[in-house]
Amino acid sequence: MEWVKNSMNNKEQAFTLIELLFVVGIVGILASVAIPSFSQQMKNNNLRSNANQLHSIFKFARSEAAKRNSDIQLNEDGGEWEVLIAGQAQPLQTFTATHSSISVTGLADLTISTTGEVPGAGSYLITDGDSNTTDYCLGILASGQSSLRPDDNSDNACIAP
Repeated sequence: MEWVKNSMNNKEQAFTLIELLFVVGIVGILASVAIPSFSQQMKNNNLRSNANQLHSIFKFARSEAAKRNSDIQLNEDGGEWEVLIAGQAQPLQTFTATHSSISVTGLADLTISTTGEVPGAGSYLITDGDSNTTDYCLGILASGQSSLRPDDNSDNACIAP
C-alpha cells in the first residue's frame, strides 16, 4: 500500500509547450534589445583601444629619445606611424589602426628631441566616421607633453583643416 502512495505523489514534472514558447519569446525580446547596444559598445571599445595605442606609441618614442640620447623620428606612412631612430630604416614600433574604418586625421612626421620636445606638435583626431561613437583627440604640446581626451567638437581642436 505504501508503494501505491509514493507512486501517486511522484508526478513527473516538465514544461508545457506554452511555457517553453513564452520563455523563448522573452529571451528573443531581450536579445533584440541587447545586441545593438553590445555592438555599439564593441565599436566604442575598438576606437578607444586604437586611441590608447596611438598615445602609447608617442610616449614610447619620447622615452626612447631620452633613453638613447638621440632624436627619434615618428614617420607617417600611409596612415601608420613608425618610430625610427634618426638615420635607421628599421622601425622600433609601428602604429597601425586595427580596423579599416578607423583613421587618424592630421597624422604627420614628427621629430622628438633628446629632451622630449616636439617642434611642430599638434592635435590628432582618432575617428571611425560613426557619429554614434566617441572620437578621441590626441594633443601633443611643443614641450612633449601629451593628452588623450574624448573629442566633443566644442573647441574644434581636432577638426581636420
